[in-house]
Amino acid sequence: MKIQLDDIVTQIPLFKKKIKEITDNHDFDEEDLIIEMLRFLNLIHLTNKKLSPSLIVDLAWHEFILFTKYYNVFCLKYFNRFIHHTPSESSDHAIYEKTIELYIQQYGKPSELIWGVHAINIWAASNCGSCHN
Repeated sequence: MKIQLDDIVTQIPLFKKKIKEITDNHDFDEEDLIIEMLRFLNLIHLTNKKLSPSLIVDLAWHEFILFTKYYNVFCLKYFNRFIHHTPSESSDHAIYEKTIELYIQQYGKPSELIWGVHAINIWAASNCGSCHN
């Protein structure tokens, strides 16, 4: 993940400035948001299931996609395919919950500031020892 982060920050420094507008109102920095966006893209790469990012991750992804040439090269380099963004008119909680479950399997506890309190509740439920007896 570090290589990808360094790659983005080095190749498109304007991206970090663009997402600063998103992070200015929150208690995390641009690199935290980039890491979470990359984790989400990696989850897409790892599964054939439809996934849904948090609103904040989605906003960062929108900014990343605007660097079209770089985004295309990046996707091919790290994911061996172009990762399309397909907006939806409705929010499907089941898809978001599957995203968080997969996130937890791959990365552990999600950031509440970036993924939301619902993600933390899913994480807490997944760590309930009595629930798995």
